Amino acid sequence: MTGHENAVPLALPQTDTPAETGQLRFFLLIGALYFTQGLPMGLSMEAVPVLMRQGGASMDVIALVPLAGLPWIIKFLWAPVVDNHWKAGLGRRRSWIAPMQVILAACLVALAFLPLEGRGLSFAVVALALGSIASATQDTATDGLAAEQLAGRGLAYANALQIGGMMAGFMVGGGGVLMIADTLGQQGVFLLLALFPTLTVGLALSWREPLRPAAARDGDRARLADTFRRPGIRLLLALAFIYGGAHAGGLSVSKIFLVDQGWSNQDTGLVATFSGFVMLLVGCPLGSALTARNRWLAMAAGMALAAISFVLWSLLAGGILPAGWSSVLLAIGVLSVASGFIAVSAVTIIMAFGGAGKQAGTDVTVLQSANVLGEMAIAGLVVWVAGRTGYGLTFAGAALLLVLALLFVSRAARAIHLTR
Repeated sequence: MTGHENAVPLALPQTDTPAETGQLRFFLLIGALYFTQGLPMGLSMEAVPVLMRQGGASMDVIALVPLAGLPWIIKFLWAPVVDNHWKAGLGRRRSWIAPMQVILAACLVALAFLPLEGRGLSFAVVALALGSIASATQDTATDGLAAEQLAGRGLAYANALQIGGMMAGFMVGGGGVLMIADTLGQQGVFLLLALFPTLTVGLALSWREPLRPAAARDGDRARLADTFRRPGIRLLLALAFIYGGAHAGGLSVSKIFLVDQGWSNQDTGLVATFSGFVMLLVGCPLGSALTARNRWLAMAAGMALAAISFVLWSLLAGGILPAGWSSVLLAIGVLSVASGFIAVSAVTIIMAFGGAGKQAGTDVTVLQSANVLGEMAIAGLVVWVAGRTGYGLTFAGAALLLVLALLFVSRAARAIHLTR
């Protein structure tokens, strides 16, 4: 799948490359930043609600904690500010990355000493929300940095680090915290977590940011309206909305399916952990390698694998395959590999689009906000449909929709020619 003569060409800015300033340190910095960005998400979605409940917090209060992820949906509102304002001495992107990491570290230190019960509970929720805002804001700067400074294979490798790093951070901030909470206690756990963004600040300051793009030096200001005027944006917004649906929807409904099949919470959790490791260790590396060769082909291959996975889940739901460990791990494993392919290729496409413009941070952030919104909406929709039509029809319908998504990818590949 490649562009043809009618494709929309995207001009490239001329920038210094990270090879000139230490490519290894650059990739280490990118991976560390994405890892720390995953920590607040894991805390808010998994660890903190459990710790609050153990402290006696009400379910009404705990239900508000996942709202800490809201900044990841609305961060496009302040993305132009991140693109437009910086200190020349630090660099366009480090001016935001370093302070946001400091804020995240401070929030984690505060969580170490704030009680997760009683009067201190509201302050703990505020600290968690501030940490999430800092991470979401930093993500705009980090994505802008990667989009501006990388192209081709380098962009594919950076996006494997993005998906893998954020998933690793989510796992550490979620299940990892719960695993060591009883041993280290609340203070020990959060102080340990605070070390990660603290060390990343030092890593960011020790790396010299290349010159900012020429468009930014000429005084052009980032504007949301300019993002929506760019050729190809509508197709990419649709792609961003749907590409995470297979993973988010598949994980949400498959875990509920296993519970309804009589699986214990522990066994269901092991399946979810297995899924994360397969995506991290197999899906992302293989997806990165294929994306470096052909990003549209990598996305198509991922969607085809996801369709196969949902066929397997439909066979499990229909009783044609036994819902035992081997069949379940096969089905979730194929879905996890597919998710790695789709995620790395999609983010690479999005960053190539952002890097070809004059406001990479804003353009990429708009598309990523659409992705988070799509994941949340599709995950909820799949569960809702399963509750009304049954698991078998839901899984079969998801497989059919992924085949249709393949046709959409083919159209997008012909319509948008990303030369970066």
